[in-house]
Amino acid sequence: VSNGPMLDDRHRHRTLFKTCGVDILWFGTAHELFYGLASAVVGHQNAYEKHEILHGDVSDGNTLMLVDHISAESAVPSPPDNPPMGWTPLRHGMTSDWGSAADCQEEEDKERLRRTGTLPFKLNQSLKGEPVEYHHDLQSYFWLAYLITCNCTGPFNMRQDWNKE
Repeated sequence: VSNGPMLDDRHRHRTLFKTCGVDILWFGTAHELFYGLASAVVGHQNAYEKHEILHGDVSDGNTLMLVDHISAESAVPSPPDNPPMGWTPLRHGMTSDWGSAADCQEEEDKERLRRTGTLPFKLNQSLKGEPVEYHHDLQSYFWLAYLITCNCTGPFNMRQDWNKE
């Protein structure tokens, strides 16, 4: 018999949605990036305020920008004919992969958040084993924005190649 922490009994589920999205790293401009992140935060706020649910695993892989359908044209939107000065695509953002989310009305469920998350977005509190609260997910959105701006050299998934430096 082990005296270590017990493992959660987890099950894999797949859910299909009509809503489509592309990775947040496929932003077209800085304006669109922060517009997408802000709308993902609003969705997160709605989940917490209306249903007392915390996501617990905010990351670049779990933050999407909404598109009409999955295609190259949706991932990299073309500007309209004769776009006005300063035109930018503005796609709403959303948080996906709520499989590790916790119902805050159930203490056992909320306790599980201490063991979920994606480095480097994982909360300091969960790394220390401290209780996770609403504002800790917001901290993860901050780190997401920070790391995207540090690691992207431009729009549409242009990542910094740190090996060339």
